[in-house]
Amino acid sequence: MTPNGYAAYKHAAISATHSKEKILLMLYEGAVRFLKFARMGIEEKNPKIRGENISKVMAILTELDCALDREIGGDLVENLSDLYHYMMDRLAYASVKNDIEALNEVERLLTELKDGFERTLQKDLKEAPVEPKIEETGMQEGGIRLAV
Repeated sequence: MTPNGYAAYKHAAISATHSKEKILLMLYEGAVRFLKFARMGIEEKNPKIRGENISKVMAILTELDCALDREIGGDLVENLSDLYHYMMDRLAYASVKNDIEALNEVERLLTELKDGFERTLQKDLKEAPVEPKIEETGMQEGGIRLAV
């Protein structure tokens, strides 16, 4: 692979990985936001607001669970899947019983997961290797030079 091609490939791989992680963080943030609306629905005795927002959180948790790579994830993936299912059970309970404490518990768990993934992402960004910069140097020097 040419140096120019390698740099482009490396940049695309890093960008794709960080995009997935950013999407994950956005899903966690959205779920926490919907929980706040569900809590408001319970407090205002509005079953429509409560139900719609609990359903949105359950849909996010279902997607997160389905996205887990069970072939290479091992115990971590199984534990995370169990946690997602536990949160879905608590949401169902909160929906039926109008239980704000169950919503608070799920919110704490989601916030903890989000914060953990966020810290991991920041650590990975700090430890990422410096990408080579591609400079155009003109035809007399071969046209391209990699600078680190």
